[in-house]
Order: sequence, then structure tokens, then C-alpha cells
Amino acid sequence: MKKRDAIETKAKILSVAEEIFSKVGFDGARVDDIAAEAGVNKALIYYYFKSKNELLKTLFTRLMEDAKRMLVNSLQSLPDVDGENGYRVLFDTYIRFVTHKRKIIKVAVAESLKEETPMSVVMELGGLFINAEIEILRKEYEKKGLHFPGNQQELLVMEFFTGLSPFLSYAMYKDQWEAQYGVNEEALRNYFYSAFRKTHLTAHLP
Repeated sequence: MKKRDAIETKAKILSVAEEIFSKVGFDGARVDDIAAEAGVNKALIYYYFKSKNELLKTLFTRLMEDAKRMLVNSLQSLPDVDGENGYRVLFDTYIRFVTHKRKIIKVAVAESLKEETPMSVVMELGGLFINAEIEILRKEYEKKGLHFPGNQQELLVMEFFTGLSPFLSYAMYKDQWEAQYGVNEEALRNYFYSAFRKTHLTAHLP
């Protein structure tokens, strides 16, 4: 098989696996179904990926790599968090990312809830976003000549539970919310931003 064909085939397998994992859960997914939907022989899946677990690990690795690239690009110009809409560009960047990645995020959250999970990808993702947010806040305080808050544990808790978690919830429930309450995506995003400013961002203002 040509290299280009191999790359396209692997991408197709991963795309189908992500779709099926998000629909029936990782435990409920069957490699036979992934193979059938991808239009490949099951043996080919095992040639590229040693197991169903490796398929999931590859999808999670890709999620983390995409998140890192997004954060690096978004932090090229730090927002003015206490401006009227200074945070909106960064907020929209995060929203676009979690919306685009919502299928694998659903799987990641479900897997993170398993008791035997030692270190979930959700916690790793949280670390990336938290570090990015803390860097933004640190710059804002320095710009105003203020002392950056020293309670690191409280800051970490705030960032994870009131900063990242709402974005994960948005990714998981946006489609259901829009259908349940008859709200379009743009309106939901605007309401979410308004609520986010009044809660998480207000708590961070110097």
C-alpha cells in the first residue's frame, strides 16, 4: 500500500472509531463494526493499531496534540480579561475547539469516570488549559503592577471546576440543549459567554 493511501486509511479508521466510541461508548464498540463502517478488513485495523485500546490511545494523543497547538496559537496575543469583551476572542477559540472535538471529549470524560483510570486525559487536558489561563492572569496582574494571588491550590481548583469544566459540559451537551430549548448555536454561545463572564472571569478580576 502506498504511503499516502496508508495515511488516508489510518485517518479513516480513526475517524470511524471516534464516531462509534462516541455513540456506543468505548466498551460497547466492536472492532468488527469499525472495520465494516470504515470499509476495511479487520486485520488491517490490527496491522495499524495493535488493539482497540491503542485506537483510543491514538485518538487521545491526537486530542492532546491539537489542544497544545490551539493553545500556543491562541496565546500569541494575550487578551485584556477585564475589558468589556477582551476575553471573547479567546473564549470563541476555546468554544470552536471543544465543539469540533466534542465526540472524542465525550469519550474522554466517560473514560475518566472509570474507577480504575489512573490518570485520565481529562486531567491532562485540564493541565494544559489551566497553565494557559494562569499565564494570562499573571500577565494581567503584572501589567497592572499588582501581586499575583499566591494560593496556588485555590487557583487550580477555580480554573478546573469553573474554567475548564463548563467548556467540557458545553461540548457534551450543546446539541441536546439546542434541541431541548430551541436555541440556535450562536444564541447558546452568547448566553454561555455572558454567564462565563459573570462567574469565572469576574472571580479573576484584580
